[in-house]
Amino acid sequence: MTAIITRAAPSSAAPAPRRETRRPPTWTVPAALVAAAGAAWAVSATTMRDAPWSMFGLLTAASPLFAASIVLAALGFCLAIALQARRSAVAALVMTVVVMRLPMTVGVAEPSYSWTYKHFGVVDYIQRYGAVDQTIDIYHNWPGAFALVAWLNDVTGTDTTSVALWFPVVVQLAIVYAVYHLCRSRDMPVWTSLVAAYLAHAANWVAQDYMSPQAIAFTLGIVVLALLLSSTRSRAAAWVAVAIFAGIVVTHQLTPFWLIAATAALTILGRIRPRYLVAVLVALAVGYMLLHLDVLSRFGSLLNFDLLANLQTRSQQSGGTPSIGQSVNSLAARIVSGAVWVSAGAVIVRRFIRHPQQRRETLTVATIAFSPLLILVGQGYGGEAIFRVFMYSLPGCAMILAPGVTALLQARRRGRTVRTSSAWGRRSTAIVGVAAMTLLSAQAYYGGWFANLVTTESVDVATRILTEEDPSTLTIGVAPGAPGRLVAEYADFVRSSAVFDTGIDTWLNSWWEDEDFSDPTRMNRMTETLLASGQRSIMLITRQMRYYNDYYGTLPAGSLDNLIAIVDADPRWMLEYSSDDILMYRLDDGAGG
Repeated sequence: MTAIITRAAPSSAAPAPRRETRRPPTWTVPAALVAAAGAAWAVSATTMRDAPWSMFGLLTAASPLFAASIVLAALGFCLAIALQARRSAVAALVMTVVVMRLPMTVGVAEPSYSWTYKHFGVVDYIQRYGAVDQTIDIYHNWPGAFALVAWLNDVTGTDTTSVALWFPVVVQLAIVYAVYHLCRSRDMPVWTSLVAAYLAHAANWVAQDYMSPQAIAFTLGIVVLALLLSSTRSRAAAWVAVAIFAGIVVTHQLTPFWLIAATAALTILGRIRPRYLVAVLVALAVGYMLLHLDVLSRFGSLLNFDLLANLQTRSQQSGGTPSIGQSVNSLAARIVSGAVWVSAGAVIVRRFIRHPQQRRETLTVATIAFSPLLILVGQGYGGEAIFRVFMYSLPGCAMILAPGVTALLQARRRGRTVRTSSAWGRRSTAIVGVAAMTLLSAQAYYGGWFANLVTTESVDVATRILTEEDPSTLTIGVAPGAPGRLVAEYADFVRSSAVFDTGIDTWLNSWWEDEDFSDPTRMNRMTETLLASGQRSIMLITRQMRYYNDYYGTLPAGSLDNLIAIVDADPRWMLEYSSDDILMYRLDDGAGG
C-alpha cells in the first residue's frame, strides 16, 4: 500500500499578512518642541538689549517669542517625560535653563544688579594683593566665593565681568544637576529626579543666581545634603560633605545654619551617620562666626525673634508706593511660592496619613523642604529672609512634588499606565500647570529687569571715581542704581569712611519715603552740613536710579526731577558730567576743602 501525503493548498479566504505601520519615535515631538524653543529664543534675543522700558520687565518688553520659547521648552520637557524619552527630557531641561537665564548674559551690556559690583572689588583686591583685609568689610571676612573667582581669573585668564555675565547660566545648570543627584541619593527613579530638577529650577524666581557668595553656597549646600543622605551607606560621603561645608562656612553667613538645622533633624530621623556629625558642623559654623563676631555686630543684633518683622520684605519695611508693574510681578512671585509651599505641604500631610509605614521617609523630605522656615524665627536678613527661605526650600519641595507630577505626566496609577480619557485629562492639566508655573516664575524673575539694568557708562564713571578721586570723597546716590566698590581701590575709601557710598537718605538724617523735594530745605541743610565738615562730595543720578524709583516707588512721582532742579539752582553744586545716562554733581571744591 502506498500512502500518498498531500499538503493542503492555502485557502484563498485566508487573510493577507498585516503590514506593520511604523510609528515615529517617541522623542520626535518633544525634540521638535525643544528645537522650536531654541529658534524662538534666538530670534527674541536680538530684541533684548534695545527693548523699550516696560514696568512689567523684559518678558513684555522683548519679542513675544521670548515668552513663547519658555512655554515651548516647558511643553517639550513635559511631553518628553510623558512619552519617557529620556534624552529629549534632558535636552528640554537644559533648554529651559538656557532660555530662562541666558538673557542675563547676552541681553545686557554689563552684568545686571548694581550690588553685584560690590563683589568685583573684593575679587580685584585678592588678585592684586593675594590676601584680604578683614578690617574693610564683611566680604573680606567671608572671602570664599571671591577667592574662587580670583583663582579662576588667574588660572584661565578671564576677567570678573565675563565670569559675572555667564554666572547665572552656569550656576543654574549646576543647581539643576545637584538637585537631580539629591533625588538619586534617596533612590528616586530617574524620571522623578528629572522632574524634581526641573521644578527646582523653573519655580526659582528669587534671582539669587547672579555672581554672589550665596549662589555658590546654595549650590554647594544641595551637594552637602545629597552626600549627607548617602552617609548611611558610605561614611566617606559624610566626611566629603564636611569638607564642602567648611568651604560654605567661609563663603556665606546664612547658608551653614540652614544646613545645620536640616542636618540636626535628619540625624534625629536616623538618616545621617555618624550621629555626631551635626556637632562637627556646629563647631565649624559657630566657631568661624565667633571669630568674626565683631564684624557681624556692626549690622545689628545677630538674632531677632520678631517673626512678623522677619517676614517682611525690604520694600515693605521701607514703604513707598510701588508701580503697578512691581505689584503684578510681586503677585506672580507670591502665586508661585504659595503654590509650591501649599502643594508640598498637602502632599506631606496626605502621605503621612495614608502611608504610615513610610512616615520616616515622609519626614525626611519634609525636613529638607521646610527646615529653612526656622530661619524666620531668629533672623530677618535685612528684609530678604523670606526670599532665602523659599529658595532654600525649593530642592525639598521639588522632591515632594516630583512623584505626583511625574505620575500625572506619565498617566500612571499604582505603577501602571492608565489609558483612559480621564488620564489624558489629568496629563493635560499637569502640562498646563507646569507651563503656567514656569511662565509666572519667569515674569517674577524678569519683572525688575530695567530697575536692575547696569550700563557701561555707569561702570566707567564709577571706576573713574574710585581710581581718580581722593579716598575721602563721598559718592552720594539718590536711589539704588549705581555700580560701586568694583575695583580694589574701594578699600581706601572704606578706610576713610565706611559710609562713603551710601544713599542720600543717610545724609538727610532720616528716612525719606515721603520726600518729594518740592521744598529745598532738607537738601540745603544736607549741603550745609557737608560744607561745614569740609567733606568732599559727589552726587550721582543715573538712568537706572530713575527706573528703580519708577518701578519700586521709593519716592513720589516727580521727586527726582524736583531734586535735580534744586541742585541745578544751587551754585554750591557744580554739574561736572552730563549724559542721557548719568548726571554727576560735585560739591564746590573750595568749600569742600
